[in-house]
Amino acid sequence: MKQYARLLGLLIVLTLSVGMLGTAINILGDITRLELDDKSPITAKGFSEAQSLSGGEQQAQVGYEVEQEKGPILLIRLPTRDKYLRRYAAYNYTHGTWTKPMDLEAMNYYGQLLPTDPTYPKNPALVQFQVNPLTNLTGYMLVAQNIDHLKLNQSDFTIDYYEDIQSFDAIEPYDQPYWVSYKKYQYSEAALRASQAIGPEEALQVPVALEDYLTEKAREWSGGAATDYDKLVTLQRYLLENFEFNESFPATPSSYDPIRYFLSITKVGVGSHFNTAFVLLARSLNIPARVVVGYTVKPDVEMQYVLPQQAYMYAEVEFEKLGWVTFDACPIHTTEGKQNITQQQTICNITGNDPVAIRGQQFNVWGTVRTANDTAVTDTQVEIILKKDKWNMSEAGLIVGVGVVTDGWFNVTCDATPEIIVGDYNLTAHSLETAYYMESFTDPPIKVMADPILNINGPRQVYEGRNITYRGTIVDSSDGTPIINTTLKVEFLNQIITLKSDVEGKVSFVALFPVKGQVNVSLVKEESLYYLGAVDTLAVTVIVPPPDATNFLALLLTFPYNIGVALTGAIGVGVYAARRNKRLQEEEPIIEARVKLAPEKQYVGFEDGIPLEYTSYEEGVVKLFNRFYVSMQRIYPDIDEAMTPREFQYVLEERLPKTADALLEDLVSSYEIAMYSNITLSQDDFKRTNATIELIIELMKSGQRE
Repeated sequence: MKQYARLLGLLIVLTLSVGMLGTAINILGDITRLELDDKSPITAKGFSEAQSLSGGEQQAQVGYEVEQEKGPILLIRLPTRDKYLRRYAAYNYTHGTWTKPMDLEAMNYYGQLLPTDPTYPKNPALVQFQVNPLTNLTGYMLVAQNIDHLKLNQSDFTIDYYEDIQSFDAIEPYDQPYWVSYKKYQYSEAALRASQAIGPEEALQVPVALEDYLTEKAREWSGGAATDYDKLVTLQRYLLENFEFNESFPATPSSYDPIRYFLSITKVGVGSHFNTAFVLLARSLNIPARVVVGYTVKPDVEMQYVLPQQAYMYAEVEFEKLGWVTFDACPIHTTEGKQNITQQQTICNITGNDPVAIRGQQFNVWGTVRTANDTAVTDTQVEIILKKDKWNMSEAGLIVGVGVVTDGWFNVTCDATPEIIVGDYNLTAHSLETAYYMESFTDPPIKVMADPILNINGPRQVYEGRNITYRGTIVDSSDGTPIINTTLKVEFLNQIITLKSDVEGKVSFVALFPVKGQVNVSLVKEESLYYLGAVDTLAVTVIVPPPDATNFLALLLTFPYNIGVALTGAIGVGVYAARRNKRLQEEEPIIEARVKLAPEKQYVGFEDGIPLEYTSYEEGVVKLFNRFYVSMQRIYPDIDEAMTPREFQYVLEERLPKTADALLEDLVSSYEIAMYSNITLSQDDFKRTNATIELIIELMKSGQRE
């Protein structure tokens, strides 16, 4: 019976869980329809998606390379002399995923020379090239095989070197160029045939579910070749001739292994399909092999950008005394072959561009690249550079965009980053050198301007005939930095006041409004040589001030009004005395206790802690502000009751920490709403005002404005 009771309890729990899950789904909706933010920089996303230079990645999925976005991630200077650049090697394959060995030993690398395994030939060529990151990077660095050493321009970050897979893992971010120095070995087919494939035990592992199938196919497709090298070449040739490269390869059903599906069903794939199949087939013939996750580049150009879509997976097999040798069984690269090429002269021409580049925004440049014979250039890159002086060869300029030339045309979207100083520049389009084409330049002028943001602050309701202080700011919209020493104009009541912004981009002015009504006060920045125009307007309501009690009393005490007042007072006193004397005669005398008059009520400051009485939250906010005002008068004697709330705000801004500016603005605005508007305030508004004052007081204790 206990077992049945437990079973019944389990069913009840399961039913409740399913019900709760269904309710959650109904509440949340279809999460697959959520729109995720995809606005991350292309450079960073490119490396991340390419099993990337974004540290810590340990796996590469078959087919990963077709998921990359466009956009340069590295700039390589000088010819690499090798088409294949590595990041890390992987041995372990499981259902479409390659995993780097987890138990490898790492050594801390700081630029020392490294030993290389190959002992033949004796005198390999030494090749050097430079890698320039275009963003902050971490993770496995892009290098070549048989590294001699890396020369680091940035010494304050840590690199781990894995000798077993010839990989460098940057633990900390880096953005400085580094030099790659490696030994370039050339092997003859005779030397490869005479050697034997060797390698670690993990380079022979084949998934059990695929072992029989791969062994059968490997023996069939190797054609009875005798040496390890001949077997590999025969397998490579079979894959090249009988399978198709296509980035639109069919998706693999979950029940299939991607390589089994590729070899037996679709026969269509990308580099990771071909070379994964090649490695697993080689292992089925007892030949150790591994894959390498890296990039393909053009080996013979002086300068080139590396794009995310150049991510690639190729194969390596280790031969005795020769080291690891690269194999590529994918048609897209092996069919290129070696050619004797004569470079053609090119002419680069910008045919159009946005006439102005606004800091912090994008602008477009378009044009053509054609040969001297007027034929369209293709398959090359154009970099767009801003230079102050096109004749100054020592000025490197700032690269603001990179694009690809297609059928002789390019259209590049460039970024005018906030770091660019406004001014006149030459817009240089540089068509990069390739194996087929020489480089060329064109350099029309362009102006870099700033788009300013103006802000005017001050009371929106004032008394007529009073001097009111207003303040304004001007900042760059791209990064919020102040624009200093620029001319601004204030316009109101047919008046124009000319001002210059200070080192904080601020201005101040005094305005007087003689007649009640509505007045617009505008702060204006007219368009100038390097700044766009901007304006900010504040609507001000001018009202009649309340009567002044002291002036009214003075009026009554002047001649001849003082005589009338005196006579009226005397008559009143006489009438009162006569009536009181008559009443005292009619009544019995009563001795009254002396009444002690209450002392005159003093102002209550915020720090006095006396409970605040109010009948509405609007009244409460006003009383909170008045308490705070009195407290500040005690601390700063030059604050008097004649100041407007905004003038009071500006006095405190000069004395309190800068972090209090926004709080003061919020406090004064709350007071103005409570005092002058028809808006009904809530308990939350009252609490927020109280909390704002408490926070301002805490900031006061932290120190004065620097």
